[in-house]
Amino acid sequence: MPLIRYILLFIIFLNISAYSKPLKIIIAYQNTDNYPFQTQNSQETNWRKPGVLLEMFKIVERKLKIKIEFKRFPWKRALFEMKHGKIQGVFSASYKSKRLEFGRYPRDGDKIDVNRRTHYNSYSLYKRSSSNISWNGKTLKNITRSICAERAYSIVDDLKKMGFDVYEVSYTSKCIELLYNKRVDAFAALELAGDSLLIQNKYQNIVKIIPALKTKAYYLMFSHQFVEKYPKLSEQIWDTIQVVRDSKEMKSVYKKYFK
Repeated sequence: MPLIRYILLFIIFLNISAYSKPLKIIIAYQNTDNYPFQTQNSQETNWRKPGVLLEMFKIVERKLKIKIEFKRFPWKRALFEMKHGKIQGVFSASYKSKRLEFGRYPRDGDKIDVNRRTHYNSYSLYKRSSSNISWNGKTLKNITRSICAERAYSIVDDLKKMGFDVYEVSYTSKCIELLYNKRVDAFAALELAGDSLLIQNKYQNIVKIIPALKTKAYYLMFSHQFVEKYPKLSEQIWDTIQVVRDSKEMKSVYKKYFK
């Protein structure tokens, strides 16, 4: 076969890949509760009340006529599974430059495209009501021991950069137990998840410190392999997330979780 025909066939193959759809897209998320975005500390998805992000992705799936399979892993494993192409994407990922080795975020030119986020969420700090720990948005005072936080969450690096010792655990619910038993000075958690723990009568002596430690945008990341093979579909999914996220349908979904 002449060289020119090989070249033409290669170009055709690239074009087909760019515009085709895979039979299935495997997307992973963390196996810990992050209410209302994902529910339960579990390896399984509870489809009776999975979390608003799972419901959002089901709407995206329907609109684009694609098939998404969801898996739950510890966060670090999810990133490594994506890096090696064993799964096609992960959520909820805030932006960290070192995560770029694992996969890709939606972009607007040379910047991360915050308009195509899945959601915003804030990290807050929680303390015992008798504690004199204070946070004014810039300075955190009167920490003498560790701050607990869920392992691999981005706030861990933020706290370490501020000079604090971080006690890392697998579940946020473990952090509140450590604080309740006076083994740490405070814990940092995603705000809605942390707030949901406070409603238990047992923890009435634990309070949230205002203002929030940090507010971040979160994204669906795709593997490098997936974006290279399906560039158009990757952009379509990120675009559709933006549309669905702000839709009336999603407002109705959120209401179910805050009745």
